[in-house]
Amino acid sequence: MGVITISMDDKSEKLLRDMARAKYGDRKDAISKTIVESITEKESHRQAAIERLRYFMKNPAKVGKGGKMPKTREEIYDR
Repeated sequence: MGVITISMDDKSEKLLRDMARAKYGDRKDAISKTIVESITEKESHRQAAIERLRYFMKNPAKVGKGGKMPKTREEIYDR
């Protein structure tokens, strides 16, 4: 297990302590658990975004008539 020392402004510290207390009570490891949970959740969101990006790169959306990108203004406004 690693040890990390950080500095933060008073407002952020209060927010972190309040979040930790609300979720874990007065446990000794409440702040550590809150930080680890936040990091894990952030990484999960990042991985999901990467997967969505990969999906859309492999399966591009079809645009316009017949799934082709319009080449001229006339094609765009042709109704």
